[in-house]
Amino acid sequence: MRTMSDQGSSEREQPSLSSSLPLSGECVTFTGTLASMVHREAGDLVELNGGRAVQSMSGSVSMLVVGEEGWPLEEDGAASQKLTHATQLTADGADIRIVAESDWLHLINLIERRDEIHRSYTPAMLQTLLGVPGNVIRRWARIQLIRPVRVVGRCPYFDYREVASAQRLARLLDEGVTPERLENSLSELSRTLAGTDRSLAQLTLLVQDEKVLMRDAHGVLIPRTGQRLLDFDTTPDLSLHCGDDDVSPTEREAADDGREAGPAPSSDDDQLATLSLAEARLRLDDRSMSEWTADEWFSEGCRLSEEAAFDSAVNAFRNCLSLLASEHALLRDSQLFSAEESGPACPDPADVNFHMADALYRSGKTEAAIERYHCATEFAPDFIEAWTQLGCLQTARQNWQLAEEALITAISIHDGNPDALLHYAQLLDQMKRNDDAVVYWEKYLHHDSRGPWADHARGRLEEAAQTASGAVER
Repeated sequence: MRTMSDQGSSEREQPSLSSSLPLSGECVTFTGTLASMVHREAGDLVELNGGRAVQSMSGSVSMLVVGEEGWPLEEDGAASQKLTHATQLTADGADIRIVAESDWLHLINLIERRDEIHRSYTPAMLQTLLGVPGNVIRRWARIQLIRPVRVVGRCPYFDYREVASAQRLARLLDEGVTPERLENSLSELSRTLAGTDRSLAQLTLLVQDEKVLMRDAHGVLIPRTGQRLLDFDTTPDLSLHCGDDDVSPTEREAADDGREAGPAPSSDDDQLATLSLAEARLRLDDRSMSEWTADEWFSEGCRLSEEAAFDSAVNAFRNCLSLLASEHALLRDSQLFSAEESGPACPDPADVNFHMADALYRSGKTEAAIERYHCATEFAPDFIEAWTQLGCLQTARQNWQLAEEALITAISIHDGNPDALLHYAQLLDQMKRNDDAVVYWEKYLHHDSRGPWADHARGRLEEAAQTASGAVER
């Protein structure tokens, strides 16, 4: 099997790169969903670059390109038929190069398209491209299922392929594909494609749901939802292994014995605690809600919001803020405790207000949402997403000046934030300031060249060019 590391030797066999098209003599086929284009366009590019594009895998194929929008997994969780066939053919001695979409784009010198795949995206952009709600993306980030590549003005940016992979795996699990089948498929992919280890890690996190809890420095949580269940101060010995939600009296007795005699659990980050959810819920039910921490109320608010129980979510966030205010007052007025002695880290009030604002808006309480977004910016003046949301809500209410002030503030914090640029360009269009809008459509397109809004931006620039051309002719 040829890999990209063999590319140099293959190219040296050619008399002259300048006299030969990059895919000259290659027979190419594609598998999986391409992130940069549709298969038909990719086939046309193969032909333009001297190769021959075919639909099916056979012994005549010399290159298989693997799409990077998620992994090439079938609906049953197996690796794609083309990839499986290619692996079998290479085992029989066929000379087939299996390359990732990015490497193929580099090979035909479409550097811009390759860079688009590796460009990082905000939650709002991913919501449009992948159809993953923004609050779900934030929940995935909280449990480290996905990791931001950077954070600017409190706005996280994510790798597109990592989020697409998490979405694909989560959907297949929800549809009943077994974790073992997915693990086998990903292990097969790892032999031909780099980056599969991260998808295996994502799978490990996803399959913890409904089976075991995750333990970190701040307590125990459900991996899928991020909801905190127990405080380590009252947690029993967590060495009890249980894969079912039904907990027997013997198991409960064993857990109680462990609580009395066992050593305190370690607080190392990301250590797994194999306590069943049913056992944890039984113990949680013994605690009154009056004993919940601010962190537990925040997680509960996020969970309720994701389930569209917005009024209950708002109440949970209020309880969280009330506890935060009480703890702040205690630390301020008491000389007995230092910040380090005050317990695990609490939710950021700016984040709590931001999530409450979202719940209020989604429940139809726009004025209250606006006020909470303002609260978020008061706690964190560099909160780009809060300023952008303020601009959107004020635009919807046709408060043009307030909308422009909010969006300009967001852009001044980071002038490369695509969401702020997009909404400001839309606002300028609504205000009939077309020349100003064109400038910001151009800036937006520089940072986001994919998806429906990118197509809209290109259309607006074409309209502006035609208008300018007509004016010159007259």
